[in-house]
Amino acid sequence: MQLQAHQQIAVSAVKADSIRPGEIFEINDALGADLLKAHPEKFTRLDADDASKAEPAPQNKAERQPSNKAQRKPQSKQTTEK
Repeated sequence: MQLQAHQQIAVSAVKADSIRPGEIFEINDALGADLLKAHPEKFTRLDADDASKAEPAPQNKAERQPSNKAQRKPQSKQTTEK
């Protein structure tokens, strides 16, 4: 969960220094819920389900490689005759 602080506050579970007003930080859901319950005036929960921040789906590995990727040439076997 992401929270935004409205006032300066020290939360040692987040970082050693104080959290500044307006700072956005990441915290686990259980601790974030406790902070919001105990200090609702000091924090705002940011939407974690924002679809625009989701990682893109992985590409199919069967697709052709981009043109900027070098293609390996097959190695030919060299035979030495004496």
